[in-house]
Amino acid sequence: MTADDGVLLIVSSGSSGLFNPLLTLAGELKRRGTRRVRFACTDERRADIEGLPGDGELRFLSLGPPRLEIRPEHWDDETHRRMSAGSRVDNFASYVDTSVDYEHLHELYGRCLDLVDEVRPALAVVDSFASFGMDAMTTRGVPFVISVSVPPSNFLQDNLPPTYPMPLSGLPLHMSPSQQAANGRHRDALLKTLMKPERLARNTAAAERRRAAGIDNVELRPSRYAEVAQALLAYTVFGLEYPFATAPAKLRMVGSMVPREIPASPDGADLRAWLDAHDSVVYIGFGTIMRPSAAQVAALVEVAARIGPEHHVLWRLPADRQRFLPPAADLPANLRIESWLPSQVEVLAHPHVRVFFNHAAANAVHEAAWFGVPQLVMPFWFDCHDGAVRVVDAGVALAVEHDDTLDVADIVAKLRRLLTERTFSDRAALWSRRLRQAGGVTAAADLVLRLRDEAGRAVAAR
Repeated sequence: MTADDGVLLIVSSGSSGLFNPLLTLAGELKRRGTRRVRFACTDERRADIEGLPGDGELRFLSLGPPRLEIRPEHWDDETHRRMSAGSRVDNFASYVDTSVDYEHLHELYGRCLDLVDEVRPALAVVDSFASFGMDAMTTRGVPFVISVSVPPSNFLQDNLPPTYPMPLSGLPLHMSPSQQAANGRHRDALLKTLMKPERLARNTAAAERRRAAGIDNVELRPSRYAEVAQALLAYTVFGLEYPFATAPAKLRMVGSMVPREIPASPDGADLRAWLDAHDSVVYIGFGTIMRPSAAQVAALVEVAARIGPEHHVLWRLPADRQRFLPPAADLPANLRIESWLPSQVEVLAHPHVRVFFNHAAANAVHEAAWFGVPQLVMPFWFDCHDGAVRVVDAGVALAVEHDDTLDVADIVAKLRRLLTERTFSDRAALWSRRLRQAGGVTAAADLVLRLRDEAGRAVAAR
């Protein structure tokens, strides 16, 4: 196969946490007027991609309809509960059992091969969960960059030092003896549950099918993908991610993926006026996956009442969770609830937003840090526990426990600390500067375009 000089192919899963950084990258490229950019994703993301502004040439390529039933944001409440209650190891095993569909991955691999043959890219950028995309690039010999939207140590866990906190453990970098023992137990328990006969048989069968199809990385090992990638693009900096000695030189830490320009959204005029009118706002947003229970909704309404009237609360609460709210007449006057926001970064950029109460997922904590907003974090599963301990250690956040019965007094006390103690805003400002120094989407686009041009010249010279 020969490359069509200059074609850049982006391949992403449709899940928001993986897709959004690459959508931001695509938006930067289109605003720059970059030609010959193709974005392959499942069909529900077509409008997001095609709606990006700019003078560049960006085309959507279909990977077919999504399998929504394997995505956490579409699970029923009972399935969701199994992933976020009890042992973190058992939660992760249940997640793998539910979300990994080897048949679908094989179909996506075939579609990616067809798209590669059609557009003949010089370079691809592939999200770290889209193994099918990395497999297709490896099979066709296309250079690729891996987009790592989780803590890089989670993706590179195969080669972490034994004293480093295990991914999904929520343990700090500097561990006490008891924490070191807990880290070892977590590692052993994770290995044991993943090696259970039924899981091992399923994984072995998938590996044999991949080998028969000529796929190189039959075991889906992240370290194998990292070895053959041109670069790993990570949306953080060391300090908000714990440093590790085994980090490869090709790991490029560019900071938060936030658009360089944040235009006022056409649908956001009323919300902007509300933010303008209140000089101290706590923004609550728990992403697309977390599902507050009835008891949690009631507790957070009480939290809003207790920090008023001097502080107002903007809460992005999905429509299906709003059934747990009391009647409108009984809501505190300082609370505004929205089921959808035109732009989260537009909210975080507003100078009156003084604290972001979130779930500690990577995009959320890094967007808040980019704008220098202190955070209250309530991790509820998987890498959220790792994100929470990192931002607390960085001095930009405090953490509360995710329980069905929330500790209202603890949440209120910590919000008041974040709102009044200067150290949190000072540390948030420090990390905002460091993230911006890393370059953000500008640095990411510069790197990708340089690697694309180098790959194109290498092909032309053959």
